[in-house]
Amino acid sequence: MTAEWKRQQITNAQQRIAARIALITFLLMSVVALVTIFFIPDEGKTPIDDYMMPMIALSAGYGYYLARKGKHVRGIYILLGSVALGSVIYPIAVNNIGWQTAIGMLLITTSIANNTLPEKIAGRISMAAFVLAMVIVTIELFSPGIIDFPVTTSSIIATVVLGIVYAGLIFYRFRQFALRTKLVIAFIFSSILSVGAAAFVINFLTLNQLTERVEQQLSGIASLTASSIAAELDKQIDLLRILSQNRIITDELKKHNSTATGDMDEIMRLDQQWRIADSTNNDADPLVQSVLNHTVAEELREFRATAPEHVEIFVTDRHGVNVAATNRTSDYYQADEEWWQVAYNNRAGTVYISQPVVDESSQTLSLQMALPIFENETGEFLGIIRTTVDLEIFAPAFKLGQIGQTGRTEIYLPNNTEIEIEQEPNGEYKILLEEAPADFVTALQQNASFIDTTHEGVPVVAAISPLFRTGDEAADHLAALKNWKVVAIQDRVEALQIVSTATRNAQLVGLGALLMAGMLAVIVAQYLTRPIIRLTEAAEQVSSGNLQARAPVEAPDEIGALAEAFNRMTAQLRETLGSLERRVAERTADLETARLLSEKRAQELQTINEISRIVSSEQRLDVLLPLVTRLVSERFGFYHVGIFIVDETRQYAVLQAANSEGGRRMLERGHKLEVGVTGIVGSVAGSGTPRIALDVGSDPVFFNNPDLPETRSEMALPLNARGKTIGVLDVQSTKPGAFTENDVNTLSILADQVAIAIENARLFSEMQRAREEAEALYEQYIKQEWFAFSKQISKVGYYQSAVSGKPLDAPVENEEIRAALQRGEVVVVEAKNATSHPALAVPVKLRNQVIGVLNIKAPTKNRKWSRDEVNFAQAISDRLALALENARLLYESQRRAAKEQKISEMTAKISTSINIQNVLQTAVEELGRALPGSEVIIQFQNNGDSTGIA
Repeated sequence: MTAEWKRQQITNAQQRIAARIALITFLLMSVVALVTIFFIPDEGKTPIDDYMMPMIALSAGYGYYLARKGKHVRGIYILLGSVALGSVIYPIAVNNIGWQTAIGMLLITTSIANNTLPEKIAGRISMAAFVLAMVIVTIELFSPGIIDFPVTTSSIIATVVLGIVYAGLIFYRFRQFALRTKLVIAFIFSSILSVGAAAFVINFLTLNQLTERVEQQLSGIASLTASSIAAELDKQIDLLRILSQNRIITDELKKHNSTATGDMDEIMRLDQQWRIADSTNNDADPLVQSVLNHTVAEELREFRATAPEHVEIFVTDRHGVNVAATNRTSDYYQADEEWWQVAYNNRAGTVYISQPVVDESSQTLSLQMALPIFENETGEFLGIIRTTVDLEIFAPAFKLGQIGQTGRTEIYLPNNTEIEIEQEPNGEYKILLEEAPADFVTALQQNASFIDTTHEGVPVVAAISPLFRTGDEAADHLAALKNWKVVAIQDRVEALQIVSTATRNAQLVGLGALLMAGMLAVIVAQYLTRPIIRLTEAAEQVSSGNLQARAPVEAPDEIGALAEAFNRMTAQLRETLGSLERRVAERTADLETARLLSEKRAQELQTINEISRIVSSEQRLDVLLPLVTRLVSERFGFYHVGIFIVDETRQYAVLQAANSEGGRRMLERGHKLEVGVTGIVGSVAGSGTPRIALDVGSDPVFFNNPDLPETRSEMALPLNARGKTIGVLDVQSTKPGAFTENDVNTLSILADQVAIAIENARLFSEMQRAREEAEALYEQYIKQEWFAFSKQISKVGYYQSAVSGKPLDAPVENEEIRAALQRGEVVVVEAKNATSHPALAVPVKLRNQVIGVLNIKAPTKNRKWSRDEVNFAQAISDRLALALENARLLYESQRRAAKEQKISEMTAKISTSINIQNVLQTAVEELGRALPGSEVIIQFQNNGDSTGIA
């Protein structure tokens, strides 16, 4: 097996694997390309997916074609080139796809190269793929793609599918890679896992800390803005309360209320006049002029001059009609308005603040505030003052939340609207009331203090603060504004810019560590594998037959120790080869001896099996024992074989069978040995363990037997059955040392089988005797019972002809019936001449006792009885015997039952009497009725005198 042949085999294997990999890639990418083009919508894929997936599929198909043509290296280059090109294009064109692309490319490239290309080329491509993965991640970090990465794309599908397939391929074929490749792959992936895990933990902790900082910043802004807005509202209420306590206003209201009657018809007429003047824009209307030019109106306008945010202020009397106003209002009568009724509060008065609205009179986005006016000394309710406050007062508070480029503060109202500030082109700020985005409103419903969500589809982070918190002093008189939510909001990208920067820095550090780990992996792998490669080359030389080859010892480490051990091994191998032939010959002889012993033992076991099968079928002990001795002597070639049986007293072991001439003489004189005392047989019978005498002359237990003078070796085996020694199998040979422990183990199997056969024969004999005795007793019982039964019945049989039948009062006697009764066999009478009738006499037998005869005469003369007819008659006779026996037993049972019933009735009648005379009288009468015609006397014996009742 030359090195060139090995290289060719490796190349052929790589070519086959390359074809399979290219085909698998072609099929997978074809499916992905079809799904991408026809089934994934545009929003779920990038614009380049429709081109990149088919390109990789086509390159894989062309690579398969080249591999089938024997040009697999070129085909793999084309496939890897298309994968590398796509991996670089994706992070340039698409954002947030670099990491998964780099990992997928590294898995695919490493797997394909190491399974299909030569070792050196595969190592270079693996390192190039590692460097390219670093480049892809760097592009992702410093040059974000033009296109935002969608939630689901075909690139993710392709990367995941191919990554799983090729990762599994690397794992499956990892053991077949070269050692250098294994080390490089192990180092790189260990570095990726360790550095990736460290980077993930650091990034996770940093992200949490920075996110908490952003949350704290936004929460502080939201809380500050809410406090500013609440303070501004308190300020406006305090100003309005001071205005309501103006002396001129209270005095004028007292004067007005003193003359106002509160007549609703008059009030409605004046309200109608006011509305008509309002619709015609008639400012000269006396009613309008009386309100706008009132002394109180002048005070209100002076207040508005100092507080211009109050765009409209007016005062009503205690009946709800306008008394004075800074502007002409839309209504004259105000008591039917919600704000007036809340502020009036059944003369108790309370502060009213409305939700933001567009005021009809001033056409401004404002809040309506109203509070009652009371006389300072008496506390009398005089009327209500209402103002419309422009929401521009919130502009300074809103400006507090303008952090960065996208930071802003908004107020979300319960009716799903929002108040926000907008800067106009002239630089001024304007407060707007807009419809709140549905996605953000949904997030607000979670009632969290900080949320990470979207605002009109833009990712944002936001901190939420209520306008008033529990315990605020303003919470009571501003209860209507408790559901306001002040939100400090900022685009997520800008808010977490510091997080992105920290993440990118952590990734850069991780990339640097991975790059250094990869370079170190290559250097260390080459350094570690160089001596192993040289040692492998030396081993290949030795395997090719060059026993003089030596492995270089480069360092005193484990590899150096292995090289020294290898050199010592080759030296020992050279020494071993010199004596190999001798050792092989010795081993061959040992194997031959073992084979002969195995064959001998197998033959002995087969012989034992045959003997066991023969003796197991014999049930007579007098035949079994001589058969065993003869078979053992013939099959094993023993000089003498004898079987001793321990007697019932367990005092002597008596010889019961033997095959030799001397053994037969011992049988004739009743040879027996004392158990546990005399000879090997006596010793084994007492101990129950086998015994061998290799030289009977020197064994002290041996008993010198003149009937067996040629015996030189003896083996006695116990015959054990049911935990007890019932005898001994004695085997003797004319050769000294003829028996071994293997013979004991082998023949012990035969001894156990013989013991079982002897025990079975004994049990069979005892069972046979017991059965014969039981049958004899039963036959005698049947004979007696039927004899007694025949004396009790008057009908001795039954006669049946073709036309009639009748019972027999006297027995029928003829020649065939007498013969059948005497012989107990079927008697067939054939027709002797034309006048005689053929007949059958079938004995009716029960347990071999003839209890009757079934006599059949043929209806025609000259008839021949067939065998089937005779057998049929015999079967009928057998069933008739059983039926007669059953009938007799039933008759006896009924007779005994009647007897017992009669006795029971007599006993019952006797026991009803308590007088002795009545008892005796009843007994005599009942016995007389039971035995009709009998004379019954009951007599007592007393001192020689007798008395009785008859």
